[in-house]
Formats: sequence, structure tokens, C-alpha cells
Amino acid sequence: MNRNKLSRHRVGWRARYRAQNRGARQPLPSLIKQGPSQGDGLRRSLRYRRGILFEVLRTSIWPVPAVMLVLAVILREVAFWADSLIHNDVALSLWWLHSGSGDDARNLVSTLVGALITMASVMFSITMVVLSLAAAQFGSRLVRTYMADFKTQLSLGIFVMTIVYCLLVLRTVYKDLPAEEVPHVAVTLSLLLGLLCVLTLLLFMHAIARSMVADDVIRRVAAELEQELNRLPPLKHRPRPRSPAKLAHEGAPRILRSVNEGYVQAVDYGRLCELASDGGMKIRVLVKAGGFMCREGWLAEVSPASALDAEVEEAIQSAVEIGARRTPTQDIEFLIRYLVDVALRALSPGINDPRTATVVIDHLRGSLSHLMRKEIKPTARFDSQHTLRVVGQDTSYHAVFDEAFNQIRQSGAVHPAIVLHLLEAIHRLAEHIQLPEQRAALTEHLWLISDAGLGKADAERDRADIIRKRDEALGRLEAIELPAFGLTEPA
Repeated sequence: MNRNKLSRHRVGWRARYRAQNRGARQPLPSLIKQGPSQGDGLRRSLRYRRGILFEVLRTSIWPVPAVMLVLAVILREVAFWADSLIHNDVALSLWWLHSGSGDDARNLVSTLVGALITMASVMFSITMVVLSLAAAQFGSRLVRTYMADFKTQLSLGIFVMTIVYCLLVLRTVYKDLPAEEVPHVAVTLSLLLGLLCVLTLLLFMHAIARSMVADDVIRRVAAELEQELNRLPPLKHRPRPRSPAKLAHEGAPRILRSVNEGYVQAVDYGRLCELASDGGMKIRVLVKAGGFMCREGWLAEVSPASALDAEVEEAIQSAVEIGARRTPTQDIEFLIRYLVDVALRALSPGINDPRTATVVIDHLRGSLSHLMRKEIKPTARFDSQHTLRVVGQDTSYHAVFDEAFNQIRQSGAVHPAIVLHLLEAIHRLAEHIQLPEQRAALTEHLWLISDAGLGKADAERDRADIIRKRDEALGRLEAIELPAFGLTEPA
């Protein structure tokens, strides 16, 4: 009876695998030819959209585990293909390959699945606890930084991949399968992936414990800000006008209202310039990246009013990307706000941790010193005839310094240590001044910080220290000689 029952498995899974894949090598289908380019404007719009999509995927937990789930299916196919190439006698003679019966293999894989599901539950629980603690200590917006951590995504992905792989192997291993028909490579790979998961859990717990240290959180946000600043072009050795370009409308402009609501993620000024040049228009964009746009709010001014038809209106609306949340695509102040939020939470009465705020100020100084050697491109766009066609809301160095210092100054004025650290930061930032605009902005914040500190300081010693540090920084700001290039007043 047993012989007849086992005879049905005589062909075995190896023969079935060869039969299913016989003739699988076929010529690849010819590639579909792509049509001609639709213009630089379309490519720029697609680049902005790709950048926003990449940012959304990068700051989500699920993409890496989803990719590794597909990898589990591929690993299963590769393991069974490798088993089909190894002769039974060779497979049973290798000490490092599983050589038990189907019953042994099934018990091993099923035990691995149960243990891995338990370990994965622990890992997901730890992740949720850490996200809750991070939201309470550093603010809910900093959860984005934890979700963007590749080590966390990879750890969760390894567990998902291993569990799915073991389930796929388990459904092909029968209890009464003889030893020569057991997929030994696939079972051995299940055991190796299980060991990898144990090691991953240990490394994950180490990484997640370090991620709760305030200095490490600040360093990661500052590193992300540094990456965004690296995308800005360096300051060019040529004079540029200090005053922003002024757009003279032809007659009374027509107001274009937004059909969407949310945060402005990117504005394609190049596409708008092409559109304005082709239609003989002038466009003033009334929002900038990072701002919140209400539905039916004023989006742009267009002149002449007769040129704004339904097609042009749709093109302008599509050139302004509006989404549910801010992204750093064109928003320099976005990540600076994240650092400032950490400092504000540390200075709150409930936490009262000035030391963390001083670490934030140090990293802000490092990022701002890098920014001062970068060029913040104006939004003005000219056509081929040098006619001004598009003007938007420019981001200035002054606005960036306001974002970095204002709220920390307002919350930290009661702490002389914070005031002195802010004054020291401006003192050291003076070493990196490249433009008169930067000197003026730093000088203004120097006086604002010192006045706020003097207004709150009660001890005479603290007041003397603030005045001394202010005078040192002011002397450094006035003594710095600007490079040969910089901003000049237009003729």
C-alpha cells in the first residue's frame, strides 16, 4: 500500500519543475519605441513629480518590505531551480544541506514560520512604541525621520521576505515525501534566512535604541538638510541685482484661482515661462513652495486678461504641484523647521532641556554656513528676447535666517545659555559671509537676540556676558571683507 502511494511521487517535483520550464527560453519581445520628446517643459514637470513621488516613497515604511516580498517569490524559484540541478546522491551527501525526510523538512519550516511571525510581531510592536515616544519627545512631524530610516525599513523587509519564503516552501513539502524528493536547497535556505532574522532583530534593537538619543535624531535631520543644500548651485563670481525683478502687467491682470487645496510642493517656473512666451503673457505666481493654498485662493495673476482661456488655465494649474504635505523639493525652510521644532520642544516647560536646544543651534550653524556659499535662485524667468515673463515669491537668505532663529530666540530668551549660544552661532557664521544681504540679516538677528536676552536676564553677570558676546560678534560682522563678487544695486 505504501509502495503504491509512494509510486505516485516517483516523478517527483524535480521532474515536474523541468517539465514546466522546458522550452522557457524564448526570444524577448521587441522593445516598444518611444515617441519623440514632448519638450523641456514636460520633462521638467515629470522631474518635479518624480522627485515628489520619491520623497513620499522614501518616507514610507511599506515600499522596501513590498519589494522584498517580491524577492521572496524570486528566491523560492531560484532555490527550486538550484535543487533541480543537484543530483539526489550529491544533495544527500553534502553536510551543509538539509538531508532529512519530508516530515523533518515540514516540521523545520513550520517551526521557523511560527517563530518568525512571533519575532516580527515583537519588531512591529517595538517600532510602534518608538514612534509614539518620538512623537511625544520630538514632535509628531519628526516621525517622518524615523519612517525614512532605511535600517528600519530593511529590517522589517527581511522578516516579511523570510516569512513569505517559508510559507511558499512549506506548501510544496509534504509530510510523506521521501528524502530524495525533498527540496534540500530550499529548506536549507529557509534555515539560513531564519538565522539572518535573528541577527537582524539584534541589530534592529541596537539601532532603534540609538535612534531615541536626541543628538542622533538631530544629526539625521541635519544630514538630510545638508543633502538638500548640496543640490543648490554655488555662488557665481558675477554681480547680481539686489532688488527683485519687477513685472509690469499689460493692463489689468486677471486672477487665477486654485482648484486644489493643500501645500504647494513645487512650482515649474520654466514651464510657466514657456507658456507665457508662447501666448504673449506675463504671469505673477502668488504662492511659493511650502505655503498652504486654499481652494479658490489666488494662485496667479495673468495679463493680458484675454489670454487666460480654459486651456491656459489648466496648464498653469498643472505647473503648480499641490499636495497633502510639504516636501523639500523646492522648500529650503522645510527641514530647517524640523530642526527648530526639536529645539522648541526641548525648551518647552514640560521637557526643559536647553542642552538639546544648543545641539540644534550647532547643527543649524553648520547648515547655514553651507547655505551661505550657495545661490538661492530667483523665480524670475525671461524669454529668448530677454523679456520678463514670470515672477514668483522669492526665497531670500533673510527669510531662511528668520526661520532658523526667530522661534528659538522667542522661546529661549529666558535662558541666558541659549541666548549666548545663539550669539556665538552668529559670531561664527560671520566667517562664511559672502553677500551684503547675509551680513545685514545676521546683524539684524544679532541685535534681536541680544535685546531679547537682556530684557529677560536678571543677573548682572548674565547681562554682562550677553553684551560682551554681542560686541564680539558685531565686531566680527563689521570686519569681514566680502569676496569680489556679490550683490550690487542695479544701474
